Amino acid sequence: MSFLAVPLLKLGWSQAKKHKAKKDAQKYQAQNGVYPPTYAEQHPMSGYPAGATPGTTIHFDPEQSKTANLTSMFFSGLRFLQFVFGLTVIGLYGKDVHHDHSEKHAWHSKWVYALVTAFLATVTAAIHLILPFVMRKAKSGAAQLLLPQFVWEFVVTVLWLTLFGIFGKMYIGAHPVEKGDKTDDAISALGDASKITRMRHAVYVDVVNLVFWVMSASWVLVRWLKSRRSAVSSEFDAEKDGQI
Repeated sequence: MSFLAVPLLKLGWSQAKKHKAKKDAQKYQAQNGVYPPTYAEQHPMSGYPAGATPGTTIHFDPEQSKTANLTSMFFSGLRFLQFVFGLTVIGLYGKDVHHDHSEKHAWHSKWVYALVTAFLATVTAAIHLILPFVMRKAKSGAAQLLLPQFVWEFVVTVLWLTLFGIFGKMYIGAHPVEKGDKTDDAISALGDASKITRMRHAVYVDVVNLVFWVMSASWVLVRWLKSRRSAVSSEFDAEKDGQI
């Protein structure tokens, strides 16, 4: 039994010290007019969702939080793919523009349009990859940016759709031919076999980019509609409380 005595004595001594320290702290607070913070001070209303009032029961759904995190991760990955495929388009079409520049030929407007579209999309995707880290402390104002964001996403989507229409009409029905084969003037005007093959691949990449931007624009639109619905609901509750 002696081996239990020493641990018990140590435990009792530590508990006595803690109890004495607590009493001393309470005595000091009473003498100096310092009191522990109230529940309202520890849990201010600013930390609760908008529209919450005393007596409101707030439920936190872990499944909903998990879904929100997965959705955020999915669209972060989508932004990354938009960035990568935008750079791919710049590489595919930029080769011809660089060739025209080095040979001092006139730049083709369709290829320049492709580069401008890909550049705008790539910069937009890069901004959206960085923006969440910059606006962590500005979530209250993020909802106000959803409508301008959707307008710009819609513009970029239309640019990709136009790009696909231009080059799809030119190259989807075209097939590369080897030297010595008979070919018409229309096919010859599109370039050699390597250029036609590269442009056909570029058209498929354009389609992928178009799908990506339709997805992101739709997501932004849904978020904006939800924020509008939440704002209208909060205003209605505030008016109802004011009438009561």
